[in-house]
Amino acid sequence: MSAQSAPGLRWFDCSARIGRWSNPQPEQFTEADGLLAAWDRVGIEAGLAHHTWAWEWSPGPGNARLLEDLEGNGRIRPCFVALPPATRELEPPREFAATVRRLRGAVRIFPNMHNWRLGEWCAGALFDALAEHGVPVLVDVAEVDWDALAGVLAAHPGMPVIVLNFYYRCDRFAYPLMEDHPDFHMESNTYGVFEGIEMVCERFGAERLVFGTGLPELEAGGPMALVTYAEISDEEKAMIAGGTMRRLLGEVQ
Repeated sequence: MSAQSAPGLRWFDCSARIGRWSNPQPEQFTEADGLLAAWDRVGIEAGLAHHTWAWEWSPGPGNARLLEDLEGNGRIRPCFVALPPATRELEPPREFAATVRRLRGAVRIFPNMHNWRLGEWCAGALFDALAEHGVPVLVDVAEVDWDALAGVLAAHPGMPVIVLNFYYRCDRFAYPLMEDHPDFHMESNTYGVFEGIEMVCERFGAERLVFGTGLPELEAGGPMALVTYAEISDEEKAMIAGGTMRRLLGEVQ
């Protein structure tokens, strides 16, 4: 797929990663320049990236390395990996959230992998701060406890939550959440449901879907095609491709 396949769409990738990890494949990039080259091949304008160190090793040093690697780079926005405050591995939540918002970044969480829970007793202070600053929170569907996520959305209005790597078996969880919580969003990346994008747009609005790639482990062409060839309006495609994510990050449209 080429950039010419979707004229007029300003693609913004919500779910990319940079940095070395334990078992990269030869074809997978690890550096920021590799991500930019992958975006350029298909016409993606900009996006978010988190650092492998923050995911696979330790969020504090990983977030610091992310900022070092992105210094002077205007196209890649920082996606910081967050933790609850009890172990004091990151800044206090209010300072952390303010920094993320100032940099027009987002937060990604790995509660299962990093051994914490979404409940108020564990993460309430973190989510309070993120909601206060309107910071988007991204979480992979494999990390989600749906009951706990419903509790987070109810307790912290104003905090956009984007569930990544969505697939058809999640609809019966997602639809009730979309009905009750305007802050709930889903990534269109792996949502290859027959007329699934069209149905979400019809029932809940195109602003509930955001575009991501999963680079470097996945490719960008398929996710772009799902949006480009969906039977929805050009305005709806523009929202999914990047308009909604830019708005959530505080850009003026």
